[in-house]
Amino acid sequence: MSLKTALFEMKEKILNQQIGESEKEFLDQLETKNNLKSGSLFVYFNYVMMFQMKKADQTSHSDVDHKKVNRKWIKPEIDFLFQYITDRQEEGGLNITELLDEVAQVLDRGYQSVNYKYYSLVKAQNKTQPGNQNVMQVTTISQSKLPVAAIDFIDEKPQELNVYQPISVQNDDLLDILSGLITNVQKLPGIHLNELLRSLFQLTNMALQNQDAVQQLESVKSEINNEKEVLQEKLRKKDQQLIRERKRNDELQIEVAKLAKEIMAFNQLGDAAKIQNLKSYNQRLNYIIDGFGIVLQVGS
Repeated sequence: MSLKTALFEMKEKILNQQIGESEKEFLDQLETKNNLKSGSLFVYFNYVMMFQMKKADQTSHSDVDHKKVNRKWIKPEIDFLFQYITDRQEEGGLNITELLDEVAQVLDRGYQSVNYKYYSLVKAQNKTQPGNQNVMQVTTISQSKLPVAAIDFIDEKPQELNVYQPISVQNDDLLDILSGLITNVQKLPGIHLNELLRSLFQLTNMALQNQDAVQQLESVKSEINNEKEVLQEKLRKKDQQLIRERKRNDELQIEVAKLAKEIMAFNQLGDAAKIQNLKSYNQRLNYIIDGFGIVLQVGS
């Protein structure tokens, strides 16, 4: 079995974005290729993905080489440190110096930083368990033989072992929250992290699609309301015009009725009287034509 070979190949594939669409198929092939137990690389895949996200986030906020700055250790890095060393020792990798160097390469940290963190945590853990001096056996080497992987020595103060401390709900660091979520999900039986995240992703897509549909519906409603208002305004103007036409027609009917009476009276007059009233009759007819814009045929 070769966890080291599989892990470094996995990291290279992730960096070069060569995983493909099926993560499970990739991990199964990698486990088969390196004679590893089925499902043993799943947790390491999540670790590496998380570390790359953290690295990308730090790179976007700083132009300084990430190996030369005093980066804060996060809980998943500490979890990975001890789990990897434990698994490699079970494979037969007993040289702690080589194991710490492998961890440093995966975490993109200097060897001295990883070495200091590891022994600080082991020392702190031993202090909390004074009655058990054989909890962990490690092989140490002198400081003069340590391989230097970083340019500057990273001075870090010892801190209490907090591998199993839950992340505070008040922590605003998104990567810390995600790392805590991944760690907790991995400890729950019957829950697969990839399926959970895929389901959440699908739910967010559906929510966005529903939001777009609601916006489109509101837009259609707005257009319909605007068209309705335009039609109502046109109808109102038509009604007003119809009322004016009706009024004008009623007035015309009254004038025509009056003219008909005058024609009847004019026809009853004698010839001399007709000649005398012809002028006033003609004026009356011209008044009706000018007032309503029409030409009337008036017969006897």
